[in-house]
Amino acid sequence: MEETPGLLHNIGGPPRASILWRGFGRGPLADDAERIEVARRRGTWLHLTLSIGQANGRYQRDWNTAGALLRLLEPAHALGETAATRCLVERIEEHTERLDWPRCLMVGAAGGRRDQQVTLDHAPTTFVALSKSTGSLWMRDRVPRLAPLHAPTLIEPGSTPMRGVLWKQTLWFPDGIPEGLLSLAMEQAKPQKTWRPNPIG
Repeated sequence: MEETPGLLHNIGGPPRASILWRGFGRGPLADDAERIEVARRRGTWLHLTLSIGQANGRYQRDWNTAGALLRLLEPAHALGETAATRCLVERIEEHTERLDWPRCLMVGAAGGRRDQQVTLDHAPTTFVALSKSTGSLWMRDRVPRLAPLHAPTLIEPGSTPMRGVLWKQTLWFPDGIPEGLLSLAMEQAKPQKTWRPNPIG
């Protein structure tokens, strides 16, 4: 009768088989595509960002006006500050209605492990996430607050190739991230095609 090989023994050398314990969760996910696929089926952090480098035509030094923020959604607008504030709030509410999100989500701490979250760089969704968050909760029915949008994080030269600004928010989706957002994230995760001249031959 053939016996199955034992995993544990005491012969003085390393065993031929090993057990990898990952607790009740799992180890780091290999890449963006795998993270996105897992996010369809189980609770996942969604890291929403909007990053604008200094070389970008949308970059400016002062973001403390609704007019400047609205240009990130409607570049050609020419509204005064009062009208721009009203329009920005309306755009945030309209985008909220299009999102298939629960009424309440947990807000993540700043930072977090990159291998445990899906990242999406998208202006309207990031504005919705920031303007309707309070403390540790995001609430769909909360009236948008523009103050968090007026204070993006300054990206200093060094770890990044250029100076710029960054808006960010991380939300926990307990039943998986909605398909529409995952499609956008998957599109952004695809390698960018670069043009190469044909070799002369």
